[in-house]
Amino acid sequence: MNTDIMLEALSKLKRPTDAHTLSLSAGLTPEDGFNALNQLVEAGRAVLTKHYKYAPLKMMEVVLCKARVSPNAPAFAQPVDGGDDYYLEMVDEIPMDGDLIHVRPVKSDRPRATLVKVVKRAHTLITGSLFIEEPEPISRRRSKKHARPGRYNPAPLAFALTSDRKLPARIEVEGGFSIAQNGDLCLFEISKYPKKGGHMKVRINKVIGLSDDMNARLSALLAQNGIEESFSEAATQEAALLPDEPSDTDVNARRSLTDLTTFTIDGADAQDFDDAVSLEKTEDGYILGVHIADVSHYVREGNALDADARARGTSVYLPGRTIPMLPEALCNNLCSLKPNVNRLTFSLLMTLSGTAVVHYELFPSVIRSRARLTYDDVNRLFKGEENTVPEELHETLAQMNVLAKRLTEKRLGRGALELELPEPEFDLASDGTADAVRARERGDAHRLIEEFMLLANETVAEHANKHQMPFPYRVHEAPDAEKLGALETLLVALGKPKKLGGAPSPGKLQEVLNLFKNRPQSVIVSRTLLRSMSKARYLDKPLGHYGLAARDYCHFTSPIRRYPDLLAHRMLRLSIEGKMNEEAEKRWGEKMAELTREASENEERAAVCERDGDALLCASYLNKHVGEVFTGTVTYLGKRGAFVALENTAEGRIPPQLMDDFYSMDEDHTFMMGAHTHRMIRLGDKIRVEVYEVNVASGEIEFAMAEEKPKRRYGKTRG
Repeated sequence: MNTDIMLEALSKLKRPTDAHTLSLSAGLTPEDGFNALNQLVEAGRAVLTKHYKYAPLKMMEVVLCKARVSPNAPAFAQPVDGGDDYYLEMVDEIPMDGDLIHVRPVKSDRPRATLVKVVKRAHTLITGSLFIEEPEPISRRRSKKHARPGRYNPAPLAFALTSDRKLPARIEVEGGFSIAQNGDLCLFEISKYPKKGGHMKVRINKVIGLSDDMNARLSALLAQNGIEESFSEAATQEAALLPDEPSDTDVNARRSLTDLTTFTIDGADAQDFDDAVSLEKTEDGYILGVHIADVSHYVREGNALDADARARGTSVYLPGRTIPMLPEALCNNLCSLKPNVNRLTFSLLMTLSGTAVVHYELFPSVIRSRARLTYDDVNRLFKGEENTVPEELHETLAQMNVLAKRLTEKRLGRGALELELPEPEFDLASDGTADAVRARERGDAHRLIEEFMLLANETVAEHANKHQMPFPYRVHEAPDAEKLGALETLLVALGKPKKLGGAPSPGKLQEVLNLFKNRPQSVIVSRTLLRSMSKARYLDKPLGHYGLAARDYCHFTSPIRRYPDLLAHRMLRLSIEGKMNEEAEKRWGEKMAELTREASENEERAAVCERDGDALLCASYLNKHVGEVFTGTVTYLGKRGAFVALENTAEGRIPPQLMDDFYSMDEDHTFMMGAHTHRMIRLGDKIRVEVYEVNVASGEIEFAMAEEKPKRRYGKTRG
């Protein structure tokens, strides 16, 4: 890609150089070179000097970091490319949490750096409640300035009250605010970022709803993360012009698999069925079919539907609400693999000998699903309980279950990791709050589909790598050896000391997880391991997947809800149709790095939104149970108290003042000791806690030790 070429050219410089000279030295046209340099500057990977010359970061003695900032606390700069965090010193400009910044390290006994520049702001929008303050009238006396005495009524002041602890405490609303009323939940656009001696200022972008309405809060969460709930007018018009069913021309142009027994297995409330499976017995094994909705047939490169899908990157799932990547006409109808109707698909037929794929075919197809099955119903079938699964599918499902278990055994045998991280599931009330919350159960039906999709994704990635085509790979790099030290410390505290070494295999880490399987400490060990590992991301290079112990991996099986899957289908289509020529390879090769970077950022944005949405609903549930006692597991110990996760996945904090004693902590934060009771509280301990106070607006939950009931500080809980 041009930016990679330009980065290499920049690294060889001995002094800042102009764009034209750099382009020639890099072998690029002036236009391509200038565009590549601007992309690098925007990404913070290069510096543009005041004399309009370009230089690498190292030459300018700056480091690209992310700001980690909270009001009334020290600020830190986290190097993007790894390394120790810097204590951040600021002269005038104040970054916000998550901003991309340039810093210049300074000599000190601890890592310190001075802020040079905010490269890119992480936030342009925030949400909060509008608070309008009516100042008291001011009496004025006769003077040279005021000829007449009387009372002067100052203009009202307005502030944005947000539950985000990482935002400044005082945020002034400027401009007109007549469109909103006191207490309204609003989306604010940042008009002035904070500086030393100056407050942050915002303007009202739109009114979302009432601050005590859960649906409005979820909408605010989407807006704050830049996730649009509605599609562009152009995409909506394109979707409206699509047919209800595939045309006869499209169906006849494909290999027909309508006689093959295919079916879908999804959640009971799912409507976008993007994967179907089939299984045929052979003399030596099976032919496993994974058939994926061919979204790329309708969402073509450059059309409005593609632009909206690329901007969203993924569907977002909040409790009781789905924000799809594609309009309903596509995701719930034309591309959804409904039963008893023809649907265009991309089929992967894998011939298995034992658990090894000895041959495969990958081609555009048309299928006709026999049934829409649910996980719950298939799980009941596997348990021998009453179910509604068609009898003609019973034998096929039994064979699939046996095959899936063998695939799982093989995957774990080669060293793949299985982290135990429970997810919440909610029963919602009519007002959108949670009436019940529990840990989501996963049965054999879930694992069956998961194993088949993993195998399909791995097979397709190997195919793409073998043919050296531009492709969006899913990569997961090995964990940082230094960060694994935290896991070793935890294992000592839990009585299972184990040396992991500098570069442990995933199998060795799975051995650690197995030590705590089905024990309360499993969640803490899984979380600690997860924090020490790199994040899985999309990349244009096949670096492998550490967590799955896979040499090549991609996402191919969910193009209705993930843009990288749609992009993978697009590349495969070009290859199958013989259109992946030298020109196409060059064009897509230059675009793929940017597309995968965008997809990774959109995935992270959606994950943050979904996590915060779950926290809001957990808080809304426990707000109905203030004063009640629950059992939970201690997951973290720190200066702000002990964090406890309940069995239903809701998590809260016991602040020091709500504990039953004054506790001191060991230096590794693995246990606390009571000064008077000598009670020890360790990570992984099961304790009983009382729901003490809940702030639904922020999703924050406070617990108290169940053994004592401290006097309530605030009376009613905050909504």
